[in-house]
Amino acid sequence: MKPLDNNVRIEGQNIYLRPILEEDTDMVLRWRNSDRVMKNFIYRKPICRSEHLDWLHNKVEKGLVYQFIICDKHNSTPYGSIYLQNFEEQHHRAEEGIFLADDDKIEGRGIGTEAGRLIVDYSFYSLGLHKLTARVLAYNKASRRMHEKSGYLQEAYLKEELFLDGKYQDLVLYGAIHS
Repeated sequence: MKPLDNNVRIEGQNIYLRPILEEDTDMVLRWRNSDRVMKNFIYRKPICRSEHLDWLHNKVEKGLVYQFIICDKHNSTPYGSIYLQNFEEQHHRAEEGIFLADDDKIEGRGIGTEAGRLIVDYSFYSLGLHKLTARVLAYNKASRRMHEKSGYLQEAYLKEELFLDGKYQDLVLYGAIHS
């Protein structure tokens, strides 16, 4: 994929998605390294500033990852991030990931679901992708519900797929297909 144009703005009813910027680094590190977010990631190690900047310069700026900041449409408050990675141009597919700030004021407001719907539509209608996938830890009921409300279907339930924090965890694979 070619690098994401920094002028892209994906408008929803209550939120908008804008490309991540280097100025977002401290905020994203705070979100990503919070206990609540990290426990729902497969990669559990804290991310340091240099690792995040390496991600930005070698993945995002080169078009290998399209990462967005989720913002309130009315006051531009940032709520989290949603991204596309592992693009397979030959097969017109990518993998989606999302994380929201560790903030109780965000939970249950449908922000993740709206962001999910926006990224699905953007992927299908602007990028011309045919399929999006997502990997969700089975115990993460909020993320499972968000993906299902965003148009994903459960494609597989993998028992004891990952060894995390000293025990085996189930993994759910989701897919959304452009029809």
